[in-house]
Amino acid sequence: MRSHSCGELSLDQVGQTVTLCGWVARRREHGEHLAFIDLRDHTGLVQCVVDGAAELRSEFVVRVTGVLRPRPEGTVNDQLSTGQVEVGECTVEVLSAAEPPPFPLDERAADVDETVRLRYRYLDLRREDMQKNLRTRAKINSAIRSAMDAQDFVEIETPMLIASTPEGARDFVVPARTKPGNFYALPQSPQLFKQLCMVGGVDRYFQIARCFRDEDLRADRQFEFSQLDAEM
Repeated sequence: MRSHSCGELSLDQVGQTVTLCGWVARRREHGEHLAFIDLRDHTGLVQCVVDGAAELRSEFVVRVTGVLRPRPEGTVNDQLSTGQVEVGECTVEVLSAAEPPPFPLDERAADVDETVRLRYRYLDLRREDMQKNLRTRAKINSAIRSAMDAQDFVEIETPMLIASTPEGARDFVVPARTKPGNFYALPQSPQLFKQLCMVGGVDRYFQIARCFRDEDLRADRQFEFSQLDAEM
């Protein structure tokens, strides 16, 4: 399908034929037939020089095959990790056409009403900032697990459907299908279960726990959140 990712191209690969897949982030006409497109995937952007790109629109999914070459003098973009190169002599295959997006998927999206971004979350997640947030979170979770493992903590997943327990907020309840009129509760914290782990001989316990609290939203209060939960 593809030989390289967009954001990984550099001068080291100049002269190679590359095949890329991604979304059309921008298209700029240059003369009657020639156009520049910024192709985006999860790793970043790269400029492609395309002959006959009239049909291409923002967020079209395309496969581009061409030869990687240095950008002409005076056109280097130091703001991009791939700003010293471009893909020329391109052939383009449209994998999926797209309607015009409801908001721009660049830095201007920060000014878009949040309800619109949430309605089109699948588009919002394509933005560079959102991709960075997801990857940063994943790296933090990985670092936490590595640090806790080095201290001989055992990661244990505790149940999500539990009996209601009195804590600081109201429970989210889930009807029990097999016992009409009875309900499970989603955990506000794994407190009881981690104490059971201690009694059961688990010397050091931890988990990145999902918690649920039915309370009014504030800056530091959410319906659901993740926390590092540990006991020793």
